[in-house]
Amino acid sequence: MDQNQTSSTVIIDDQTQTPSTTTIDQHQPPAPAPAPAPAASPVVGLSMPLVVSLVMRVLTFILLLISLIVIASASFDTFDIYGFPVTIKSNDFYAYRYMISADVIGMAYTLLLAVLTISHLIKSGSSIGSGLAYFEFYCDKVISFLLGTGAAGGLGLGVEFNRFLDSGKDIQHFINMANAAASMLLLGSVCSTISSFISSLNLPNRSKA
Repeated sequence: MDQNQTSSTVIIDDQTQTPSTTTIDQHQPPAPAPAPAPAASPVVGLSMPLVVSLVMRVLTFILLLISLIVIASASFDTFDIYGFPVTIKSNDFYAYRYMISADVIGMAYTLLLAVLTISHLIKSGSSIGSGLAYFEFYCDKVISFLLGTGAAGGLGLGVEFNRFLDSGKDIQHFINMANAAASMLLLGSVCSTISSFISSLNLPNRSKA
């Protein structure tokens, strides 16, 4: 008997009552198995609020870093009451010390939270859970307040310098650098405030995770 023999099946059409023949190949190869679905990447499932929050934190860190570098390098030369030359640095003023502290604390918090969020996202495929959600919610408010007050203090001191000090070249350069650093800190506080708003909106959902 031929191995490639085919069998015929007779099918009766109900309407015409005429038989029809359908050929079935007994040696038809089986259909290929469907390809396995690719593993879902946690990056693909990122929600828009989480992406915006991470972008705002990166911008906050960059702005605070620029502010810290500028204010830490600001200085000018003058003379003391005895006529000896002295160098005045930014950390000789309490307002600028507060600015530097705000920069350092804000950078440390922003970097810490960004690392925790990304690591939790890679491991579980979702944003941070309930415990860290409350930590983010309250700390965002404190950091935003700290950065905003630091910027306000630096800008206010710059205005007072322009009012009461002589407009020497070195002093004016120092004031301009301090105002630039305070402006970067102010922009950083705005980005941090946006992140704070997002964490407030996401808290009800993320606290249930």
